[in-house]
Amino acid sequence: MSRKKMKYLPKKYTIPMTAAKAAMLLLSIVFSGAMTALSGAGLIYNRASYGKSLAAAGLFLIISAALMVLGAVLCLFRKNLPNILSLFLSFAGFFLCMAMLKRLTGHADASGWTDKYTLAPVSGMYVRRILPCVIPVLMSGAVAALQLCSYELKVQRRARKAAKQEKKNAPAPSIIDGE
Repeated sequence: MSRKKMKYLPKKYTIPMTAAKAAMLLLSIVFSGAMTALSGAGLIYNRASYGKSLAAAGLFLIISAALMVLGAVLCLFRKNLPNILSLFLSFAGFFLCMAMLKRLTGHADASGWTDKYTLAPVSGMYVRRILPCVIPVLMSGAVAALQLCSYELKVQRRARKAAKQEKKNAPAPSIIDGE
């Protein structure tokens, strides 16, 4: 390949993508991992006063936090399968988290839970604590989609497809001369 053509090839690792991955991983650990998992752990820890249904919601919050963080970690790799799994796990964890948040805030509002000092509804506190996990989920989805649509992976897929086609269309060995 000539130097002129190599000059225009995209770089494998770019600074903005690396910065986006670092920010996404940090936000994922803080918002998806810590806030969501600790909210779920609090529900499980106080299950004697909350009941079994909220303890189950706490368990599902922890599972959703693990799925979202795992999706963010898989997004760091520049391969097809981890990026596809990253999209699936991140969004599945987010939807599970939002379903459990809806269940938790509905129970809190129905039970009349309020802060004892400000008398503000506790459901607002749960929403403010758990809802920001949408940021790292969207970031991991964008990074995974960008990596799946990158020029390098397209070239790799085309090369694999051409190699398969070449192998398929290879001439058959001679039967007569093979004695």
